[in-house]
Amino acid sequence: MRTQHIITLLVALSLAGVSVAQEANAEGWISLFNGKDLEGWRASENKSSFSVRDGAIVAYGRRSHLFYVGPVNNAVFKNFEYKVDVMTEPGSNGGLYFHTQYRETGWPNQGHEVQVNNTFEKDPRRTGSFYGKCDVPKEAALPKDNTWFTEHIVVRGNRVVVKVNGQTFVDWTQPDDQAFTRGTFALQGHDPKSRVHYKNIMVKPLPDDVPTWTAPKDFVPLFDGESLEGWEQKNGTAHYEVEEGVIKGTTVEGSPNSFLCSKPYSDFELHFEVLVDSRLNSGVQIRSNSLPEYRNGRVHGYQVEIATNGTAGFIYDEARRGWLSEDRTDPAAQAAFKDGQWNRFRVVCVGDSIRTWVNGVPVAEVVDSMTATGFFGLQVHSFPGDSPAWVKWRNIEIKELKPTHPD
Repeated sequence: MRTQHIITLLVALSLAGVSVAQEANAEGWISLFNGKDLEGWRASENKSSFSVRDGAIVAYGRRSHLFYVGPVNNAVFKNFEYKVDVMTEPGSNGGLYFHTQYRETGWPNQGHEVQVNNTFEKDPRRTGSFYGKCDVPKEAALPKDNTWFTEHIVVRGNRVVVKVNGQTFVDWTQPDDQAFTRGTFALQGHDPKSRVHYKNIMVKPLPDDVPTWTAPKDFVPLFDGESLEGWEQKNGTAHYEVEEGVIKGTTVEGSPNSFLCSKPYSDFELHFEVLVDSRLNSGVQIRSNSLPEYRNGRVHGYQVEIATNGTAGFIYDEARRGWLSEDRTDPAAQAAFKDGQWNRFRVVCVGDSIRTWVNGVPVAEVVDSMTATGFFGLQVHSFPGDSPAWVKWRNIEIKELKPTHPD
């Protein structure tokens, strides 16, 4: 490393409240655990529940929590990236706390927890869940016991992203009236029957004013359950109606793709439920447009696929480039959509990032900046069958996200 780079790095660490004696790699990651002892950490009740073995912190024994009290940022963090390698033994429960403070007895009463639980049956919240806010279902591709995996937590303002082995399990934006604060990290020792190993504990502090998104409002419905008010049909002649509190779209012979469209949105979290005739391919357009100069008003843009063939939740670029998410190697993602039943979709669009979940299972993650704003469109695909096919939507709701630094 050149001298100028060393000076720059030391200045940055000093400004962040990091002792220059702490090691940081070229990307700014700083270790919080030396792999030898519990220096820089303080256990609460039942202190003997934590020990260091084979380069890892082991939580085993009666309930206890191990709080970081070392020199990095003076043990106070607001925005950061945080990585921990974890290994659970069968039937074990643990957790990774952030924005918390030392408490001698009981469960931490400040901050937030990201769950560590692959096979502990008494708690349905699984590894990667943002405890009490966004749970990962059993259908998700969870890590295996007795195998090391990595949990990666990113906090930027009111937004929390949780990744497990590089796959996004949680993307959560807290409403403005419940803004996050700051605090330290803690490792959980849950109960006498749980044994959890933690190692390679690393943090990358981020500035307090790092650009982020907030949620000025919580979820609001886009469908009133009674009418199609606020929606406009574009392109084809498929039949849309409200039937028993759901939007039903039915194919019409000879019709091209049809779309029931909303007003435009930019950054958001979208939820909806869908039930589809197994013969029909469908989808929901996001950030899409219909412009006179583009193929005479043809609806085009990102589409979240609805189909029974294993592609549900993947991202297609309608009337433009085709498939944007082509990785079909995750069997849990391919099997997430259930034929013959209502399926719940979750879509998060922030900046150039598009992420999807089907029935809680992470499916697609695309980075693309071609279109930043556009409408939603409920698609009824063209259909060559002899008898009409249909698709139904319900519980369509949105939480708009706003950048804290619009520029």
